[in-house]
Amino acid sequence: MMSEGLGLDLSDPNLKDTPDRIARAYCREFFSGLIESKIPKITTFPNEDNYNEIIMLDNIAFVSMCSHHFLPFQGLAWFLYIPRKKLIGASKINRIIQYFAARPQLQEKLCQEVMEFFIKKVEPLGAMLVMRAVHGCMSCRGIRQSLNSGMTTSAVYGSFKENVTTRNEALSLIELSKR
Repeated sequence: MMSEGLGLDLSDPNLKDTPDRIARAYCREFFSGLIESKIPKITTFPNEDNYNEIIMLDNIAFVSMCSHHFLPFQGLAWFLYIPRKKLIGASKINRIIQYFAARPQLQEKLCQEVMEFFIKKVEPLGAMLVMRAVHGCMSCRGIRQSLNSGMTTSAVYGSFKENVTTRNEALSLIELSKR
């Protein structure tokens, strides 16, 4: 692609090792979520005090790669859950999001994969994930929208889906965290 497609001279000292650097970045970093051995270890704890209110992890930065254009999309995520019998270590939501983001991905699918993985491991009463990202395929090519033009997706489960009051409380907490 670099030499034949773009006509670049790979003997140029600035380009000499670029194909290898690109391959390593895609395999070891951008798409490390395709490596099954990298699935994050999820530490849970018994909910001995029967805590049954909303727990929110907020402003979780993520970067993924659009599977349509192989350009990055990046943004913030808000994850809320109401525990049943298990609590999860605070850093684990971030690790789950980072793992699934590290693959060619659609934001909609990323939201679903994170939620499904969490539900399977933690079995909460309810969970909600909201993700907002700016997409490189919209900001640096095509429509060339500003860096503030983005996409918001959500995945909702259990009490957040079934109870409007619970969902509204969650949305209020997200608004509060954005201030």
